[in-house]
Amino acid sequence: MKELDTERVRIVPLDAESLRLFIDDICKLQDVFHLEKSELLLDEEIKDAMKYRLSKVLKDSSNYYWHTNWLIISKELNSIIGGIMLKGLPDENGEVIIGYFTFPCYQGKGYMTETIKVLASWILDQPLVKRVIADTEKENKASHKVLEKNGARLYKETEDLYFWELSKKTMNLHIE
Repeated sequence: MKELDTERVRIVPLDAESLRLFIDDICKLQDVFHLEKSELLLDEEIKDAMKYRLSKVLKDSSNYYWHTNWLIISKELNSIIGGIMLKGLPDENGEVIIGYFTFPCYQGKGYMTETIKVLASWILDQPLVKRVIADTEKENKASHKVLEKNGARLYKETEDLYFWELSKKTMNLHIE
């Protein structure tokens, strides 16, 4: 697996070594990928999520792209603007769960809408996948808009979260 591209972003799955650098030394990761240096800091919640992703990648390295964080890199800026995680292989219902974040200085510019469109389309083209699932905190209106722009359908909620689904039908993708 190499990477996915849109007009404005590169979406690159991180192998175990690169994911470890993302957690421990973003400056070194920027060097490895020949990216512009920027002062990016992962908050503790994202760092914990990345450490969990790393444990999954190490257990199933041949399928790492299903368990890892994918870097979102601005082509124009040649810098990391966020990440999107796949949280495992398709389950018995054909579902793949994603989670994502954009560094604050890059929010509101459409990068995540573009990223989700391309990555969800790729996921839905894989065998055994029927739906892509994302959960969002109820107060995260920006994330709701990103999912809605991609055709996501709200299908469930808990006290704190909304659950969204993307499918070939909701995204208006060609259905075979």
